Amino acid sequence: MSDYRFRILFVDDEEPILNALRRLMRRHDYDCWFAASGREGLAILEKNPIDLVISDMRMPEMDGAQFLSEVRKRWPFSVRFLMTGYADMSATIDALNQGGINRYVSKPWDDEALIEAIEEGLRIRKLERQKKRLIDQTREQNRELQDLNRDLEQRVHDRTRALESRTADLQKAFRQLENSYDSFVRVFSSVIASRPHLVKGRSREVADLARRIAQRLELDTARVRYIYYAALLHEVGKLSLNDDVLGRSETQLTYRDLAEYRQYPTLGEMALMPIKALRPCAELIRAHMENMDGTGYPDELAGEAIPQGARIIRVARDFVGQQTSLLRDPPVSPAEAYESMKERSGRFYDPEVLAALEPIVNQFTLEPQDDETGMMLSIPELRPGMELTRDLVSANGILLMVKGTVLNDSAIKRLTRMSWEDRRHLKVSVTVPARDVHTNEE
Repeated sequence: MSDYRFRILFVDDEEPILNALRRLMRRHDYDCWFAASGREGLAILEKNPIDLVISDMRMPEMDGAQFLSEVRKRWPFSVRFLMTGYADMSATIDALNQGGINRYVSKPWDDEALIEAIEEGLRIRKLERQKKRLIDQTREQNRELQDLNRDLEQRVHDRTRALESRTADLQKAFRQLENSYDSFVRVFSSVIASRPHLVKGRSREVADLARRIAQRLELDTARVRYIYYAALLHEVGKLSLNDDVLGRSETQLTYRDLAEYRQYPTLGEMALMPIKALRPCAELIRAHMENMDGTGYPDELAGEAIPQGARIIRVARDFVGQQTSLLRDPPVSPAEAYESMKERSGRFYDPEVLAALEPIVNQFTLEPQDDETGMMLSIPELRPGMELTRDLVSANGILLMVKGTVLNDSAIKRLTRMSWEDRRHLKVSVTVPARDVHTNEE
């Protein structure tokens, strides 16, 4: 993926314009095609996957608006720019409204402004590619889960013929099915937590706290479970964001960073919607950054229009986040976090949910981060007796070993083989026995 070169198509019936664009684009690392008419441009698109199309407005036979409208129908994921002179402004506005054009560029153009517009358009395309990759990964997980479910159904069918009570067998099968979803959610949350800049989100602590608040509000078991799952996965949309944005506190993000960052609830919803059993969780994830006064995102919902589960996750997320570097720098104590949130009661937070949190505040302890209690070691550095301080997850999301596993010779050999087969250098977070620490110091 890192070697991918974006592809750009320029369409203009004036050869001097195309020559000027050729000279400009030679200085930039893109694959470029140049066409002298709309029909020639369509022929290029039929043979090459193009990320960004820039077309002149005034062209014989097929003008730029007609050409880009056809591109939209046949290649909807291509970003489309219209290049036009000021005299064509009325036609340009019509094209923007009717042709699904992402942006127009004035002629004559400024080279730096044009390159900046191209880079902005390709950022949109890159985000769409990342979103599609995340959705494809989620669908693959869903297919694996469906295979597991089919296996469970077959096992239920075989056992019901051998057991006296069909009812008891079905109840057991349903419990197994619930456990399979629970395992899937926990592995998925481990994948999220394995990205260094998402560790500070503390999804597991947020999920545990959200569940306790939901239980104090006397919600039924099914709703509590969905709230817990949604809280575990509430940061899944951040997997498509870059480390520069994720590496900073929310209070330190620039206006441009915020526009990208605030897409993560929607991306999280899209990632989970293909999994039918997790759709209620997806709806809570989409709404968990809404404010009670309607100033939140992405839908500016207010009051009771925000699902109660989303309101609970928001309170748990911000209470934990103020005690890490996610929301406050430096972090604050539980009591200070709660007092700060009370000042925004009714504006950001549901007063009823805050009231349910209050008795828990003094009981809440944020455990040290894994990297505070353990050391990150490569496979050759591992020794028997060391204990994993966090789940070990492969590059494709498979849980290899769970937190708390004490390593022995057999486990280390297995990790060595996995590292070789995976063709990457695994790093493992472990606690080091005292005798090993003493030896290293000597």
